Amino acid sequence: MRNYLSVFVISFLVVSLDQLTKWLVKTHVPFLSRINVFSWFDITHLQNPGIAFGMLKDMPENIRYYFYIIVFILVLVVIFLFFRRLSEEQKIFRYALALVLGGAIGNSIDRFSFGYVTDFIAVYLPGSPDLVWPPFNVADSAITVGAILILVLGTVGWNKEN
Repeated sequence: MRNYLSVFVISFLVVSLDQLTKWLVKTHVPFLSRINVFSWFDITHLQNPGIAFGMLKDMPENIRYYFYIIVFILVLVVIFLFFRRLSEEQKIFRYALALVLGGAIGNSIDRFSFGYVTDFIAVYLPGSPDLVWPPFNVADSAITVGAILILVLGTVGWNKEN
């Protein structure tokens, strides 16, 4: 039997950090306000009813809810199918999938509890807050890092060391 403890721990840490940071933002940052941290970084408090970068936010809520359920189930199935195909030695790939899993669960907790995801990290060109990257959160970051790792590993090829 494969050891999934590291996958569980990484996913749990991502979900925990994601939910903690979202709670802190909801508790301490007024909705739609910004706190400047650096010349290129703000903490903000936004509610995103859509998916990445606000896509699908205008979809009717009842349709969007079922769409999210279907996508979440599909993501879980694909992740677990990948896990089953990995060898014990493919640790980096396993960790990348754990990041994606943790991020998907973290955002899904918000989406199914509140109907939106709290985004709060705003980065932009130094001194140009109008040129902001779409705000995101810890779960989004974990999904992005995991997906990039998966793409890189897929490009260089899967081997026993990945």
